[in-house]
Amino acid sequence: MKRRTFLGASAGLITTPLWMPRQAAAQTVPAGGYGVGVTGLPGLPADFQNFTYVNPAAPKGGAATFSEVGGFDSFNPFIIRGNPAAGASYLWDTLLRPALDEAAVAYGLLAETVAIAPDHGSVTFTLRPEAKFADGSPVLASDVVWSYETLCSKGQPFYQQYYAAVASVAASGDRTVVFTLKPDAPREMPLILGQLTVLPAAWWKGRDFTAPLTEPPLGSGPYKIERSAFNRSITYRRRPDYWAKELPVCRGFYNFDLITYEYFGDPSVALQGFKAGDIDFRNENIAKNWATAYDFSAVQKGLVKKQVFPDRLPAGLQGFGMNTRRAIFADPRVRQAIAWAYDFEWANKVLFYGGYERTLSYFSNSDLACSGLPQGAELALLEPFRSQLPPELFTKPFTLPVNDGSGNNRPALLAALKLLEQAGWTVKDRKLSNAAGQPMSFEILLNDPSFERVTLPYVQDLKRLGIEVSVRAIDPSQYQTRMNDFDYDMAIVLFPESDVPGNEQRGYWGSQAAKIPGSNNLMGVSSPVVDAMIAKVVAANDRVSLYAAVHALDRVLLWGWYVVPQWHLGAYRLAFWDVFGFPTQPFRAGFDIDSWWIDQAKAAITDQQRHHSNVG
Repeated sequence: MKRRTFLGASAGLITTPLWMPRQAAAQTVPAGGYGVGVTGLPGLPADFQNFTYVNPAAPKGGAATFSEVGGFDSFNPFIIRGNPAAGASYLWDTLLRPALDEAAVAYGLLAETVAIAPDHGSVTFTLRPEAKFADGSPVLASDVVWSYETLCSKGQPFYQQYYAAVASVAASGDRTVVFTLKPDAPREMPLILGQLTVLPAAWWKGRDFTAPLTEPPLGSGPYKIERSAFNRSITYRRRPDYWAKELPVCRGFYNFDLITYEYFGDPSVALQGFKAGDIDFRNENIAKNWATAYDFSAVQKGLVKKQVFPDRLPAGLQGFGMNTRRAIFADPRVRQAIAWAYDFEWANKVLFYGGYERTLSYFSNSDLACSGLPQGAELALLEPFRSQLPPELFTKPFTLPVNDGSGNNRPALLAALKLLEQAGWTVKDRKLSNAAGQPMSFEILLNDPSFERVTLPYVQDLKRLGIEVSVRAIDPSQYQTRMNDFDYDMAIVLFPESDVPGNEQRGYWGSQAAKIPGSNNLMGVSSPVVDAMIAKVVAANDRVSLYAAVHALDRVLLWGWYVVPQWHLGAYRLAFWDVFGFPTQPFRAGFDIDSWWIDQAKAAITDQQRHHSNVG
């Protein structure tokens, strides 16, 4: 049994499991907690001193430089307008801090306690009296209320979706804020609300929150902006007077005195910057680079380290997303045919050096992924919608073609052509056309030219079906604008997932989100069945019912053929100059750069030689 400790005179810092049905919770939920967990009690005791995956004695000091691609023109990451600076989240604190070695658990940061009503109808946060903004003013409950209301009314559409289960919010004195929840609020709402970034209401008075912010904002977080040049670089300095630096949830973190993000026009130039020694660290997400680009002399001399950090987190889904708002993608048979034309086995062999697994789920790399045929509780959820779903969903496991890797995927292309013919498309003069004689054509939009080597071979297979496909790579800021406006045919999309899917699914696939520019429903998914399955996911109050609902949602999305699934890797591939120290204990998230530090002894040796190494 995990130890539970009472702190303070008024029941203080008690935890509560959030999985309890409301009827049971009425008898067992304590008054307040130092942390919350969706699947059970937090794993750390109330008097914990630090997270187990950090070095609490990590030395402070030094500077770390990272690379970004594109540009920035704003310090406000919460709105649609503008391109926010990398690292802006360092400026502010949240109510709770997630534990990266526990599933769906968070502990108090700005909040000293969090109390969940016995009927789960409200969540109350009590702020720490020592919590302060960088100018010394206290973080107040009124700041929490203002932040919530402003983000929902003026922030990205995501916030309205994410906090949709909140009925009202009110301050009770200077340190207490109460969120009243709607009756159907998801079980993870305490965690969701704990992620709320708290902004200083007084500082924002008289400023337009909806406009790109060009002056350094007032924050409460561990860093402040030291200097910046829009679209070029930004440097943050660690605040020695950071109010939370000795809290258990912060001990061992934020060890670099300076953090700089240098901006590059494209990823290949960023890689050269790393090789030249101008960039300290890379999270390499291109398999070819990992296999071939790190053979320069600094690696051979041990000045640059390559290391794989496995993680045990849901990988979500990455793929070629089809914008179903476009008439060309309205028919699921067309979408399935386009999916079947992708030859993953050849790509993995030739382009990725065998480095990936094929993604077959929206919740890949986890037990949340559906498999086999629907059975039991999952089948019971799907049965009322049988007439609205493809019959194969009930009779065939979801699969994608498995080719031999030779590049000859003729059987899959023939199957795709049959699907297109069923949808009313036929090949005439080597062009695929509909009954009206209109050819099938679309554009694949990219924000990274390096993805052309992945996309162009796929285009050739689509052309073998008679489809005219063009590829266009644009800069990240233009790309984001077009995605916000849903102004694209096909693009590479990524949907991360957590251990406990919930309210964010409405933003990903909900019909309402499909109509809101800037939402995360990029493919325009608008299905009563999907909406119903999302409601079941959000309403699940135990692990069994959650698994059944997520499996059902996963299966319905897969058979909707909204995305051409690509690949995933259950690890991080990191390359870094040998100036860092970092905790060696493996944990679920794989790594956390905020727990790394500069090893001055290593840095003295490496920095003396790095700019003299042959970058190759």
